[in-house]
Amino acid sequence: MMSAGRGFDQYSGSSPYHLHGQQVLVYQVVVVVVVVVVVVVVVVVAVVVVVVVVEVVVVVVEVVVVVVVVVVVVVVD
Repeated sequence: MMSAGRGFDQYSGSSPYHLHGQQVLVYQVVVVVVVVVVVVVVVVVAVVVVVVVVEVVVVVVEVVVVVVVVVVVVVVD
């Protein structure tokens, strides 16, 4: 028997929206896999960003060192 059009049978306790145990397990596995994939992607992107920033800093330091050496050589001569 349907009560108030909500899709719940008050006598049998069943609902068309009720998930069986195996469906719940599948959904839980899917959620866990999606969360793990998202975390891995975020970590990989973060590592790549850190590596790129470090490379940029290294290049900037090298350029500064070269400029300082050139200035010192020009001033000394």
